[in-house]
Amino acid sequence: MTTAYLLGGHIPLTDSSVREFHDRFSAIRRSFEKASEWTGLSVAQLLAGGQHQEREVLHSYDALRQSALVIGLHDVLAESGVHPGALGGISLGELVGACLAGAVERRELFEMLHHHRLIPPLPADSPPQGMAVAALRLGDDPLAYYGDRRPGVYLAADYDAAYGGDVHVIVLSGFVDALEDLVAEHPRKMQMLDEYPGAFHSPLAQYAVDYMAPHIASMTFRDPKLPLFSSHSAGVVTDADTVRDLFLHNHVRPVGVKPLMVEVERAGASAVVGLGPGLPQGLVVAPLTMTLILTPGELEVAAKTLR
Repeated sequence: MTTAYLLGGHIPLTDSSVREFHDRFSAIRRSFEKASEWTGLSVAQLLAGGQHQEREVLHSYDALRQSALVIGLHDVLAESGVHPGALGGISLGELVGACLAGAVERRELFEMLHHHRLIPPLPADSPPQGMAVAALRLGDDPLAYYGDRRPGVYLAADYDAAYGGDVHVIVLSGFVDALEDLVAEHPRKMQMLDEYPGAFHSPLAQYAVDYMAPHIASMTFRDPKLPLFSSHSAGVVTDADTVRDLFLHNHVRPVGVKPLMVEVERAGASAVVGLGPGLPQGLVVAPLTMTLILTPGELEVAAKTLR
Protein backbone atom coordinates (compact mmCIF):
# COMPACT_ATOMS: atom_id res chain seq x y z
CA MET A 1 0.00 0.00 0.00
CA THR A 2 1.40 3.40 -1.01
CA THR A 3 0.61 5.93 1.70
CA ALA A 4 0.91 9.65 0.96
CA TYR A 5 1.33 12.03 3.90
CA LEU A 6 -0.09 15.54 3.48
CA LEU A 7 1.10 18.22 5.90
CA GLY A 8 -0.80 21.42 6.51
CA GLY A 9 0.16 25.06 6.72
CA HIS A 10 0.96 27.09 9.78
CA ILE A 11 -2.00 27.65 12.09
CA PRO A 12 -2.35 28.61 15.77
CA LEU A 13 -2.59 25.59 18.06
CA THR A 14 -4.10 25.32 21.54
CA ASP A 15 -1.74 24.49 24.37
CA SER A 16 -3.92 21.65 25.60
CA SER A 17 -3.99 19.78 22.29
CA VAL A 18 -0.21 19.86 21.92
CA ARG A 19 0.44 18.94 25.53
CA GLU A 20 -1.88 15.94 25.29
CA PHE A 21 0.12 14.57 22.37
CA HIS A 22 3.39 15.37 24.15
CA ASP A 23 2.39 13.68 27.39
CA ARG A 24 1.03 10.52 25.75
CA PHE A 25 3.73 9.62 23.19
CA SER A 26 7.45 9.25 23.89
CA ALA A 27 8.37 9.88 20.23
CA ILE A 28 6.65 13.26 20.37
CA ARG A 29 8.44 14.11 23.62
CA ARG A 30 11.74 13.27 21.93
CA SER A 31 10.84 15.52 19.00
CA PHE A 32 10.28 18.46 21.36
CA GLU A 33 13.46 17.66 23.29
CA LYS A 34 15.53 17.75 20.09
CA ALA A 35 13.85 20.99 19.01
CA SER A 36 14.75 22.42 22.41
CA GLU A 37 18.37 21.32 21.99
CA TRP A 38 18.62 22.88 18.51
CA THR A 39 16.92 26.20 19.28
CA GLY A 40 17.97 26.87 22.86
CA LEU A 41 14.32 27.20 23.87
CA SER A 42 12.98 25.10 26.71
CA VAL A 43 10.44 22.38 26.02
CA ALA A 44 7.98 24.43 28.10
CA GLN A 45 8.51 27.42 25.81
CA LEU A 46 8.00 25.29 22.72
CA LEU A 47 4.83 23.74 24.11
CA ALA A 48 3.47 27.18 24.94
CA GLY A 49 4.19 28.42 21.42
CA GLY A 50 5.69 31.74 22.43
CA GLN A 51 2.84 33.12 24.51
CA HIS A 52 3.08 36.77 25.48
CA GLN A 53 5.62 37.45 22.73
CA GLU A 54 5.28 40.07 20.00
CA ARG A 55 3.21 38.80 17.09
CA GLU A 56 6.18 38.21 14.78
CA VAL A 57 8.08 36.23 17.42
CA LEU A 58 4.96 34.34 18.45
CA HIS A 59 4.44 33.35 14.82
CA SER A 60 7.95 31.86 14.72
CA TYR A 61 7.48 29.98 18.00
CA ASP A 62 4.16 28.58 16.80
CA ALA A 63 5.87 27.28 13.66
CA LEU A 64 8.47 25.52 15.80
CA ARG A 65 5.75 23.96 17.95
CA GLN A 66 3.74 22.75 14.98
CA SER A 67 6.83 21.32 13.28
CA ALA A 68 7.94 19.47 16.41
CA LEU A 69 4.45 18.03 16.76
CA VAL A 70 4.15 16.89 13.13
CA ILE A 71 7.60 15.31 13.10
CA GLY A 72 6.70 13.54 16.33
CA LEU A 73 3.48 12.24 14.75
CA HIS A 74 5.54 10.87 11.88
CA ASP A 75 7.89 9.16 14.33
CA VAL A 76 5.06 7.56 16.30
CA LEU A 77 3.71 6.01 13.11
CA ALA A 78 7.20 4.94 12.04
CA GLU A 79 7.68 3.11 15.34
CA SER A 80 4.48 1.21 14.52
CA GLY A 81 5.76 0.26 11.08
CA VAL A 82 3.83 2.92 9.14
CA HIS A 83 5.97 4.79 6.60
CA PRO A 84 4.98 7.20 3.83
CA GLY A 85 5.60 6.36 0.22
CA ALA A 86 5.31 10.04 -0.71
CA LEU A 87 5.01 13.40 1.04
CA GLY A 88 3.38 16.69 0.22
CA GLY A 89 2.66 19.84 2.15
CA ILE A 90 1.25 23.33 2.16
CA SER A 91 3.46 26.26 3.21
CA LEU A 92 5.12 25.23 6.49
CA GLY A 93 3.99 21.68 5.82
CA GLU A 94 5.93 21.64 2.59
CA LEU A 95 9.14 22.52 4.43
CA VAL A 96 8.53 19.89 7.10
CA GLY A 97 7.66 17.39 4.37
CA ALA A 98 10.98 18.07 2.66
CA CYS A 99 12.70 17.36 5.96
CA LEU A 100 10.84 14.07 6.43
CA ALA A 101 11.72 13.16 2.84
CA GLY A 102 15.41 13.45 3.75
CA ALA A 103 16.10 16.65 1.80
CA VAL A 104 17.18 18.70 4.83
CA GLU A 105 18.34 17.74 8.30
CA ARG A 106 15.92 18.22 11.16
CA ARG A 107 18.38 20.38 13.03
CA GLU A 108 18.73 22.76 10.11
CA LEU A 109 14.96 22.97 9.68
CA PHE A 110 14.47 24.01 13.30
CA GLU A 111 17.40 26.41 13.26
CA MET A 112 15.93 28.08 10.17
CA LEU A 113 12.45 28.34 11.68
CA HIS A 114 13.93 29.82 14.85
CA HIS A 115 15.86 32.34 12.75
CA HIS A 116 12.53 33.61 11.43
CA ARG A 117 11.94 35.45 14.69
CA LEU A 118 14.72 37.88 13.72
CA ILE A 119 13.07 39.07 10.50
CA PRO A 120 12.86 42.83 11.02
CA PRO A 121 9.34 44.25 11.11
CA LEU A 122 8.28 46.63 8.39
CA PRO A 123 9.00 50.30 9.06
CA ALA A 124 6.41 51.95 11.28
CA ASP A 125 5.20 54.17 8.45
CA SER A 126 4.58 51.21 6.10
CA PRO A 127 0.95 50.32 5.34
CA PRO A 128 -0.10 47.43 7.60
CA GLN A 129 -0.25 44.00 5.96
CA GLY A 130 -2.50 41.09 6.77
CA MET A 131 -4.52 38.12 5.58
CA ALA A 132 -8.16 37.11 5.17
CA VAL A 133 -10.05 33.94 4.33
CA ALA A 134 -12.96 33.65 1.90
CA ALA A 135 -15.48 30.82 1.60
CA LEU A 136 -16.89 31.21 -1.91
CA ARG A 137 -19.80 29.46 -3.50
CA LEU A 138 -18.81 27.01 -6.19
CA GLY A 139 -19.08 28.92 -9.45
CA ASP A 140 -18.01 32.26 -7.97
CA ASP A 141 -15.12 33.84 -9.85
CA PRO A 142 -12.16 33.98 -7.42
CA LEU A 143 -10.50 36.63 -9.61
CA ALA A 144 -13.17 39.08 -8.45
CA TYR A 145 -11.55 39.10 -5.00
CA TYR A 146 -7.88 39.75 -5.76
CA GLY A 147 -5.46 40.91 -8.43
CA ASP A 148 -6.27 43.50 -11.06
CA ARG A 149 -9.83 43.97 -9.80
CA ARG A 150 -8.73 44.46 -6.19
CA PRO A 151 -5.49 46.47 -5.98
CA GLY A 152 -3.47 45.61 -2.90
CA VAL A 153 -5.00 42.13 -2.53
CA TYR A 154 -3.22 38.93 -3.62
CA LEU A 155 -4.09 35.24 -3.71
CA ALA A 156 -2.12 33.50 -0.94
CA ALA A 157 -3.68 30.03 -0.90
CA ASP A 158 -6.26 28.19 -2.97
CA TYR A 159 -7.76 25.27 -1.08
CA ASP A 160 -10.09 24.40 -3.95
CA ALA A 161 -13.24 22.51 -2.93
CA ALA A 162 -13.61 21.93 0.79
CA TYR A 163 -16.37 21.30 3.33
CA GLY A 164 -17.60 18.28 1.41
CA GLY A 165 -17.08 19.90 -1.98
CA ASP A 166 -19.68 22.67 -1.51
CA VAL A 167 -17.35 25.61 -0.89
CA HIS A 168 -14.27 27.02 -2.62
CA VAL A 169 -11.90 28.30 0.07
CA ILE A 170 -9.20 30.84 -0.69
CA VAL A 171 -6.84 32.81 1.53
CA LEU A 172 -5.92 36.35 0.57
CA SER A 173 -2.92 38.49 1.50
CA GLY A 174 -2.47 42.19 1.11
CA PHE A 175 -2.69 45.61 2.68
CA VAL A 176 -5.00 45.62 5.67
CA ASP A 177 -7.11 48.53 4.47
CA ALA A 178 -7.77 46.83 1.10
CA LEU A 179 -8.61 43.54 2.81
CA GLU A 180 -10.92 45.21 5.32
CA ASP A 181 -12.77 46.96 2.50
CA LEU A 182 -13.24 43.60 0.79
CA VAL A 183 -14.46 41.93 3.97
CA ALA A 184 -16.90 44.78 4.57
CA GLU A 185 -18.35 44.22 1.10
CA HIS A 186 -18.69 40.44 1.63
CA PRO A 187 -19.16 39.90 5.39
CA ARG A 188 -20.90 36.56 4.96
CA LYS A 189 -18.11 35.15 2.80
CA MET A 190 -14.97 36.60 4.32
CA GLN A 191 -13.18 37.36 7.56
CA MET A 192 -9.83 38.77 8.56
CA LEU A 193 -7.14 36.44 9.94
CA ASP A 194 -5.79 38.66 12.69
CA GLU A 195 -3.34 36.03 13.99
CA TYR A 196 -1.04 36.42 10.96
CA PRO A 197 1.37 39.37 11.24
CA GLY A 198 2.02 39.88 7.52
CA ALA A 199 0.93 39.26 3.95
CA PHE A 200 2.43 35.79 3.58
CA HIS A 201 2.51 34.04 0.21
CA SER A 202 2.37 37.32 -1.67
CA PRO A 203 4.90 39.69 -3.24
CA LEU A 204 4.53 41.92 -0.17
CA ALA A 205 6.57 39.38 1.83
CA GLN A 206 9.71 39.88 -0.28
CA TYR A 207 11.39 41.60 2.68
CA ALA A 208 11.23 38.27 4.57
CA VAL A 209 12.77 36.41 1.61
CA ASP A 210 15.59 38.94 1.44
CA TYR A 211 16.34 38.62 5.13
CA MET A 212 16.25 34.81 5.18
CA ALA A 213 18.27 34.34 1.97
CA PRO A 214 21.76 34.29 3.60
CA HIS A 215 20.67 31.78 6.23
CA ILE A 216 19.04 29.48 3.67
CA ALA A 217 22.15 29.75 1.46
CA SER A 218 24.17 28.32 4.37
CA MET A 219 21.94 25.24 4.69
CA THR A 220 22.67 21.83 3.17
CA PHE A 221 19.98 20.47 0.87
CA ARG A 222 19.86 16.99 -0.63
CA ASP A 223 17.78 15.22 -3.22
CA PRO A 224 14.61 13.92 -1.52
CA LYS A 225 14.66 10.20 -0.77
CA LEU A 226 10.89 9.99 -1.26
CA PRO A 227 8.62 11.60 -3.86
CA LEU A 228 7.95 15.13 -2.62
CA PHE A 229 4.90 17.04 -3.84
CA SER A 230 4.79 20.83 -3.85
CA SER A 231 1.83 23.10 -3.24
CA HIS A 232 3.39 25.70 -5.54
CA SER A 233 3.31 23.78 -8.81
CA ALA A 234 2.55 20.34 -10.21
CA GLY A 235 5.35 17.81 -10.54
CA VAL A 236 7.51 15.78 -8.22
CA VAL A 237 10.41 17.55 -6.51
CA THR A 238 13.45 15.36 -7.14
CA ASP A 239 16.55 17.49 -6.61
CA ALA A 240 18.24 19.54 -3.92
CA ASP A 241 18.23 22.79 -5.91
CA THR A 242 14.44 22.72 -6.19
CA VAL A 243 14.11 22.09 -2.47
CA ARG A 244 16.38 25.05 -1.76
CA ASP A 245 14.21 27.18 -4.03
CA LEU A 246 11.09 26.06 -2.14
CA PHE A 247 12.60 27.13 1.16
CA LEU A 248 13.80 30.45 -0.20
CA HIS A 249 10.60 31.55 -1.95
CA ASN A 250 7.93 30.00 0.26
CA HIS A 251 7.00 33.41 1.68
CA VAL A 252 6.16 35.00 -1.67
CA ARG A 253 4.57 32.21 -3.71
CA PRO A 254 0.88 31.34 -3.46
CA VAL A 255 0.09 27.77 -2.47
CA GLY A 256 -2.65 25.47 -3.64
CA VAL A 257 -4.17 22.11 -2.90
CA LYS A 258 -4.72 21.12 -6.52
CA PRO A 259 -1.01 20.54 -7.37
CA LEU A 260 -0.77 18.19 -4.40
CA MET A 261 -3.89 16.27 -5.38
CA VAL A 262 -2.69 15.87 -8.97
CA GLU A 263 0.55 14.27 -7.83
CA VAL A 264 -1.12 12.08 -5.19
CA GLU A 265 -3.32 10.66 -7.94
CA ARG A 266 -0.38 10.19 -10.32
CA ALA A 267 1.56 8.40 -7.60
CA GLY A 268 -1.19 5.83 -7.33
CA ALA A 269 -1.56 6.37 -3.60
CA SER A 270 -4.00 4.00 -1.99
CA ALA A 271 -4.13 5.91 1.31
CA VAL A 272 -3.82 9.59 2.22
CA VAL A 273 -2.90 10.67 5.74
CA GLY A 274 -3.39 14.26 6.87
CA LEU A 275 -0.56 14.44 9.37
CA GLY A 276 -1.46 17.04 11.94
CA PRO A 277 -3.16 20.44 11.72
CA GLY A 278 -3.21 23.02 8.96
CA LEU A 279 -5.11 21.27 6.19
CA PRO A 280 -8.42 22.90 5.22
CA GLN A 281 -11.46 21.43 6.91
CA GLY A 282 -13.32 19.01 4.69
CA LEU A 283 -10.53 18.80 2.11
CA VAL A 284 -11.72 16.67 -0.80
CA VAL A 285 -9.27 13.96 -1.90
CA ALA A 286 -11.80 11.90 -3.91
CA PRO A 287 -11.83 9.16 -4.98
CA LEU A 288 -9.58 8.46 -1.99
CA THR A 289 -10.48 9.11 1.62
CA MET A 290 -8.12 10.82 4.01
CA THR A 291 -7.17 9.67 7.49
CA LEU A 292 -6.84 12.95 9.35
CA ILE A 293 -4.77 12.85 12.55
CA LEU A 294 -5.67 15.70 14.90
CA THR A 295 -6.08 13.91 18.24
CA PRO A 296 -4.10 11.31 20.19
CA GLY A 297 -6.91 8.83 19.70
CA GLU A 298 -6.79 9.25 15.92
CA LEU A 299 -3.03 8.72 16.02
CA GLU A 300 -3.40 5.49 17.97
CA VAL A 301 -6.00 4.16 15.53
CA ALA A 302 -3.86 5.10 12.51
CA ALA A 303 -0.82 3.37 14.01
CA LYS A 304 -2.84 0.14 14.13
CA THR A 305 -4.79 0.31 10.88
CA LEU A 306 -2.25 1.76 8.41
CA ARG A 307 0.40 -0.95 8.79
